[in-house]
Amino acid sequence: MAADRRLALHAILPDRYSDLEVLASTIDHLGRLVALVGDSACGYFPIPDRYWRYPPPRYDAIAVICSGSDVDEIRLNDLDLWFTEIDTLGDGVVLAANRCQPTGVSARRHLKPVPEGEIHLTENVRVFDSRSRTRAAFYAGDGIQQLMTDRRGRIWTSYSDESSYWSPNPDGTRSYAFMVGLARWDSGGGEPWMASGETREVAWLDCYAMNVGRDRVHACPYPDFSVVEIGTHHLQTVTPNTVTRCRGLAVAGSEFAFLDQRRTGDGTRWEICRARREEDVVVEAGRENLVLPDGRQPPGWARGRVGRDATLWLCADDERNWYRYDLDAHA
Repeated sequence: MAADRRLALHAILPDRYSDLEVLASTIDHLGRLVALVGDSACGYFPIPDRYWRYPPPRYDAIAVICSGSDVDEIRLNDLDLWFTEIDTLGDGVVLAANRCQPTGVSARRHLKPVPEGEIHLTENVRVFDSRSRTRAAFYAGDGIQQLMTDRRGRIWTSYSDESSYWSPNPDGTRSYAFMVGLARWDSGGGEPWMASGETREVAWLDCYAMNVGRDRVHACPYPDFSVVEIGTHHLQTVTPNTVTRCRGLAVAGSEFAFLDQRRTGDGTRWEICRARREEDVVVEAGRENLVLPDGRQPPGWARGRVGRDATLWLCADDERNWYRYDLDAHA
């Protein structure tokens, strides 16, 4: 049976925001808690079912950046999308809506290029500076699963199995494609680098986990769960992986920690599968059962799973409390 490993409490959203709804939350590359919070009095209300088909009423929100006891706020007014992802970028923040509104192009036309002027593409990534000014807004495709920024100011987006993207063509048309997988954007958008273009042997049906480290990015795509390593500018390696359950990832050299979640008779279990690269394949080396700092089992699924190098940050239901797992720490 796997031994218990207590998570460390890393950060808590301050009490002053306890009456506000958390729209999005993360831990940035400096280890700061970052959250987007909304108040029903300012037009925001909880995201409804099938929300991607309908724009929200215009609403105001606050981007909160917490560094210890220091808290900075960026007030964002008149938002028009259901923003579900956030991270810091420079002195500001970047937001993403993971689903796009319909494009206005019928499904039967998806097999052939469509003129740009006939497609409505939602700018579902927005960049704001510390003074609340919009610095960039661009279309990043439908089905974004996670958004993270790195220390160089680049934006990484991973995608679910429902993803799609209208790629631009030189003749002024766009072509429709599934299985986006993983993309990298500069701080102003522009044409993305897409992992699927350099990993033809990998089927990017779903990017189950992403780790955006200081110098490298690792990803674990479904259905093969290969560990894809990307360097400063382009692909480094694709390593076969015998671990086939992964919802979060920590990496330290040739050592890996894969997060698994499952329901049990007494609730929800978070488990780490420790693994290592041996002879060009990743193999399991042991397991740890994750518990909260007080020894309790987590109350539900991990809604937040942020991997950066050897650290994996996790949060449960409300995205207000973030816990930390360190791969290179002693169990």
